[in-house]
Amino acid sequence: MNLLSKCKAPFFAVAMLYCFSCTPTKKVVYFNDYKDNDSASVAAIKNIRVSFENKIQKNDQLWITVGGSNIEDLISINSGNGIGASGTGGAVGAGNNSVLGYLVESDGKIQLPYLGRIPAEGLTRVQLEIKITELMKDYTKDPIVNVKFLNYNFSILGEVTRSGRYNMSSERITILEALGMAGDVTDLGRRDNVIVIREENGERKIGRINLLSKDIFNSPYFYLRTNDVVYVEPVSARFITRTGIPQYFTVVAVGVSILITIINLAKK
Repeated sequence: MNLLSKCKAPFFAVAMLYCFSCTPTKKVVYFNDYKDNDSASVAAIKNIRVSFENKIQKNDQLWITVGGSNIEDLISINSGNGIGASGTGGAVGAGNNSVLGYLVESDGKIQLPYLGRIPAEGLTRVQLEIKITELMKDYTKDPIVNVKFLNYNFSILGEVTRSGRYNMSSERITILEALGMAGDVTDLGRRDNVIVIREENGERKIGRINLLSKDIFNSPYFYLRTNDVVYVEPVSARFITRTGIPQYFTVVAVGVSILITIINLAKK
């Protein structure tokens, strides 16, 4: 028997093992149950009603500015003009680059010059703007109020390329954009069971998202909220491949194949 014949079987086994260790696309392709030529799938995506407004929560830091006919008298209320006294605002950042804003305190209120303590928790940014605008009409003509979040961020942990805490550039960011900022899910992360931890009205809630399904677009956790924590679980064991075949089994199988090859060569 020639060398090629002796080596054929073990190398064939190695090749087969390599093929089986490849990851099925269905386990890594997002929305793999969505089909362009499937009218039901297309209709389901088109009929999703996109509605998201981030609600103000306790401990949020808000940037508030007010413009009006007597702008000089409104300096004290504007976040960019040094408001930072205890109870009326606080600095975000350090040094000369500090940004000053108003803290939503434990009772859900903010304290503003002229207006006193104003309920803010549970309102959207626009709703708070409208509320302050109405109240400021007693102090200035045609007030213009602008409210922004200063602490709009989220944390992402687990099997992603770059875990950490991220600032959001806008009030509307999806779980997909968040994962993109973190470098996407690693090969060892579970895409079918991403956890989102959220606090609402003092209650901690946990949501689960399947990135492999088009149903993700209907999830209340598709859009992240302030201070959400995203956790990508690893597969059941870190030494298991994406197909569920233990990596040590692969190593052992390759070793056995090489050993068989050596034995066959020795018998020549």
